[in-house]
Amino acid sequence: MTVLLFVATILVFLGIDYMVRRSKVETPVAAAQAQPVPELRFPEGIFFSKTHTWLNLFPSGTVQLGVDDFVKRMFAHPQVTLLKAEGERVAKGESIIRMHEGGNTFCVHSPIEGRITKLNTQRSGHVKNDLFVHGWAYSIEPKGGASELRNFFLGAETRTWVKSEFARLRDFMAEATASKNEYASVWLQDGGEPMPGILSHVTPEACQRFEQQFLSNE
Repeated sequence: MTVLLFVATILVFLGIDYMVRRSKVETPVAAAQAQPVPELRFPEGIFFSKTHTWLNLFPSGTVQLGVDDFVKRMFAHPQVTLLKAEGERVAKGESIIRMHEGGNTFCVHSPIEGRITKLNTQRSGHVKNDLFVHGWAYSIEPKGGASELRNFFLGAETRTWVKSEFARLRDFMAEATASKNEYASVWLQDGGEPMPGILSHVTPEACQRFEQQFLSNE
């Protein structure tokens, strides 16, 4: 009788441990999937850079620049700060946009060198639906004109590059989270796209590594 009671006690504790571990995985999944998540947008005719910025070129030679959907998806409700002022010059690789949520922060870097001609202070209301029309952050006059964009991604090239970024993000999250087995794919949808707020669940140090690995020009 004592042996049976001992075995039953062990089974009870194992069951509790299983449920606790299961809830840790299912809770963020349920929260992230509570609402349908739209696909990331990479429209034709828009240039994309390795800093995860998009650029729309105008006949005047100026470009409108903003952050892409990949970066926007990293935080669920980020606070966004534009780091440059109108009339300032910007260097390639310089931090131009800071995104912050909770204790985590990263900066987006400029993919081009040039002069800031205008800031879009009304962009926040347009980011969700018409990001590539009214959701830009800066208007920039590139130092090298349209030639500054010659090494950026366009059309099918963009989609190929983004798929490779999804794979890199999966590896990054596996390393950044406490348990590779439980959390490696929790914040990625079918097809590899990130759920909203994925970087809210890593340490500030991991967030800085994300900036270095995904948002620099190197």
